[in-house]
Amino acid sequence: MAKIVPDTWPLPSELKSRVGARVGRQRLLSAQGHHLMILHQLPKLHARDRAAAVFWRAPDGSWRCFPGRDHPSTLRDHVEALAKLLEELDDQVEAAKSATEFLAVIRVARPIQRYTRNLHAVITQLRDALPEDADVLAARDRAYELERLAENIADDAENGMQHTIAQHTEEQAHLSERIAKETQRLNLLAAVALPITAIGSILGMNLPSGLEVLPEPVSFWIIVALTFGVGFFVRARIQQDEKRD
Repeated sequence: MAKIVPDTWPLPSELKSRVGARVGRQRLLSAQGHHLMILHQLPKLHARDRAAAVFWRAPDGSWRCFPGRDHPSTLRDHVEALAKLLEELDDQVEAAKSATEFLAVIRVARPIQRYTRNLHAVITQLRDALPEDADVLAARDRAYELERLAENIADDAENGMQHTIAQHTEEQAHLSERIAKETQRLNLLAAVALPITAIGSILGMNLPSGLEVLPEPVSFWIIVALTFGVGFFVRARIQQDEKRD
C-alpha cells in the first residue's frame, strides 16, 4: 500500500488497488459508497514533487483526512488556505510596478490557477456523488469562487506586465525621437560653425576688427558677453522647439 493513504484506513480493496506510489493528478476515486479525494497540498515555486492531501468520505458520512483531523472542516481549511494565498497574490499584483514584479507574480499565479481549477473539478465530482452533503456543497461553491479569483489574478498580472512593457517601449521611442532631433540640431550647428572655425584656424584671427581702439579689458568682455548672448539665444530657441514638439 502506498504511503499516500495511511495503512490504517480500512479502504475497500478496489480503491486500494487504484492508488499508486505517487500523488499524480488531483482526482476522485469512488467504490462501494466510499469516496477518496487525492488532492495536492498548496503548490510551491520550483517544487517538482507534490505532497498529497487525502480526504476519505465513508458511506456512513464519517470523514478521514490526511494530514489533519478527521472532520469535514479539514477540507474547508484546505480550501481556505488556498484563499489566503490568493489574497496575498492579489496584494502583490496591486503593489507591482515593474515588469519584473509582475512576472514574479505570474510565475506563482499560473500554477496556482491550474491547481485551483483541478481542485474545483474534483470537489464538483464529489458534490455530484453526494448531492445531500452540505459540507461538500459549501466546499464546491468556495472552490468555484477561488477558481475565478485565481484566473483574475493571473490575468491582471499578465495584463499589468504587458502594459508596463508597452509603456516603457513608448517612452523609449519618445526618447529615441528626442535624441534624433537633438542630434540633428547639433549637426546643423556644427555645419554652420565648422567653416568659420576652419578658416579661422588656417588664416588666424589677427585681422583688424575695429576693437583694437578699445581698451584691452573692454574688448575682451564684449566678446565674452556676445558669446554668452548667442549661446543663451540658441538655448532658448531649442527649448521653444521642445515645448512645441
